Amino acid sequence: MVLEKKLLNYSPLMVINMNFLPTSLILLGFFILTITYTIRNRKLKIETHVFINELLIALLFLLVCVLFPFMYSFHYPSLNSITLNYLWLFTSIVFSIEMIIWCLMLSYNAILSKKNPDIMAEREYSKYCDEFNENWEDNLKSEFGRKLLHLIAPVIIFSFWILGFILSETGFLIQWGLDIYSFSYFLIITVGYGFVIMFQVGDLARLNKFYILPKWAKNWFKVMNQSELHTFVASTPLVLALTPFLFAPFPILASVALITAGADAAACLIGKKYGKHSLRKNSNKTIEGFIAGGLCTFIIVFFVSLLFHRWMPVSFTKIILMSVIATILFLLIDFYAKNITDNILNPILTGFGMWIVLLF
Repeated sequence: MVLEKKLLNYSPLMVINMNFLPTSLILLGFFILTITYTIRNRKLKIETHVFINELLIALLFLLVCVLFPFMYSFHYPSLNSITLNYLWLFTSIVFSIEMIIWCLMLSYNAILSKKNPDIMAEREYSKYCDEFNENWEDNLKSEFGRKLLHLIAPVIIFSFWILGFILSETGFLIQWGLDIYSFSYFLIITVGYGFVIMFQVGDLARLNKFYILPKWAKNWFKVMNQSELHTFVASTPLVLALTPFLFAPFPILASVALITAGADAAACLIGKKYGKHSLRKNSNKTIEGFIAGGLCTFIIVFFVSLLFHRWMPVSFTKIILMSVIATILFLLIDFYAKNITDNILNPILTGFGMWIVLLF
């Protein structure tokens, strides 16, 4: 009788209320793999000034792991628990399938390479690096192509938010117990972190056992920067560093994403095209690029705050103040940052700067 009573009290909802767990475990796994790799290679990482960056990337994976269960419902506390569990389930299924496919492909290439010494020798990472350096082009066109890839993150964020807005206005979302935040962030998080997982698996394979990486995956890294040959690509920290701002009003998340990708790109490209005056001694940054990045930051925060004022209804004065603070922080990072990548510093500092202004 006692057992029957327990089974009756064990509702179907209790069975699925841990659907976030596979995603959190996958992200926890990336934290462990990333920090283990970094610490094992700490001597080289310290010499090449990427040790702190890689530690921060590992910690960002841990942060995403901890915060993931709260991401879909934070802005919509009345989100139905069954709907929330289905959102978790879908994301977990996508990430699990992605990991299974990766494991199968990496295992296949590992077996293939170990059976054939010629293939193993051909797939040496040092050879890939030599070929990469020979074909490296440091010009405006190449830099534009690299920076264009960074705009994928803000494009995803704005596209899914606009889709959420359209479906919300038509009354479609409410029929499913969703609002614009829960629906849009579900898509943004699933696609965004899906890309992060894809690149982090590729990076860990590239940096540890290059021979297990599929040929098509090696082509991704042809557009990376020379400074990324022996560390993780810039896209990973760029996306991970946006995580805290999923809990801020949408205009802050959107502004941070555009600043990190757009303002940084403006500073780099304008500096390359029109830069005549060095920003400081022994630096490849120019005053022209520095000013362009600052202006772009101010414009981004100002217009995003106005366009999406509905989701952050603040005074015009506060919008100006947020724009100024974000610009000052961006310029300080651009001028002083050395050993920590601006793909982490820019979103974290400018985002929290705007958020603090908003709160006070």
